[in-house]
Amino acid sequence: MNCKELAYMLADYFDGSMDPRLREELDAHLAMCEPCLAFTRTFRATCEETRKLREMIEYTIPPEVRKRLETFVRAATLKYPEKVREYRDQVERDRREKVADLVGAATAGRLSSATALLMESHWAACPECREYFDALRKSGDPPAGDPPDGIRSHVIGLMQTLPPGEEFFLA
Repeated sequence: MNCKELAYMLADYFDGSMDPRLREELDAHLAMCEPCLAFTRTFRATCEETRKLREMIEYTIPPEVRKRLETFVRAATLKYPEKVREYRDQVERDRREKVADLVGAATAGRLSSATALLMESHWAACPECREYFDALRKSGDPPAGDPPDGIRSHVIGLMQTLPPGEEFFLA
């Protein structure tokens, strides 16, 4: 684990949702890295102060503003259905490309350490994904086409757990 990966994982570390193996790796890094330990303490204190502030502030959209916003979005969707379709198609193309990149990186053994741990944890609990990726690694060939729907949905779910902007593969 490096310092950048640690910084992205602190929220899961403090809320208890982190995989135990990742937690051990993060603890080992903290034991050796004084700057990260200081950053972690600051992060925790900042989270606590933010939580207190959040309790004092009401985060609701007034009903009349919500209704106007919903009306605007619905009208725009009806007025520009081709733009909505283009947007959805682009999102799907981007998602397919990212899934293919992640599957290829996993098959080639080029995942970042954090992503590799996430994938291994998932494979331990999901025989379908474990069998799929084991077969790809044994064949040594890059996957042809999209993975099966179940695998694809699991890969998308794993990608969504990565910090925003974080690359899941090694350069």
